[in-house]
Amino acid sequence: MSEANIDDLLDATLDDLEDLPAFEPFSPGAHKVSVTLELKEVNSKPCVELSMKAIETLELADSAKDQPLKAGDVTSVLYDLTNQFGQGAWKAVAKPLAEALGTSTTRELIEQCKEVECVVLTSLRKDKNDPDRKYTNIKQLQVV
Repeated sequence: MSEANIDDLLDATLDDLEDLPAFEPFSPGAHKVSVTLELKEVNSKPCVELSMKAIETLELADSAKDQPLKAGDVTSVLYDLTNQFGQGAWKAVAKPLAEALGTSTTRELIEQCKEVECVVLTSLRKDKNDPDRKYTNIKQLQVV
């Protein structure tokens, strides 16, 4: 960042500064997002984290109840690679990404999938231990 940019930030009011992007589940519907993949270890299990940064909401499942995303909102979905359910869910979202990027292994896909523009159809799933807590579920992913 150049000196002039820092001076501009220091002279700006707090209202002029950018808000922190929300990290909440995305509203159910169709959204244009940028997708990045990362291998993570969660609770001593290998997982793939699919991070999404909102570009725009295309359509809401319930426009009377849900709010469109703001550009820059972020959320992520974890895929546990140690069981068939996690692997199956991962395979469903990974396949269109792998085809678009020309990769054949999960490792190659994770390495190459950085800010890939996609359209995702999302829903919400409830936490099995805390029904008030909800997570984003990707029903379908298409690379644009």
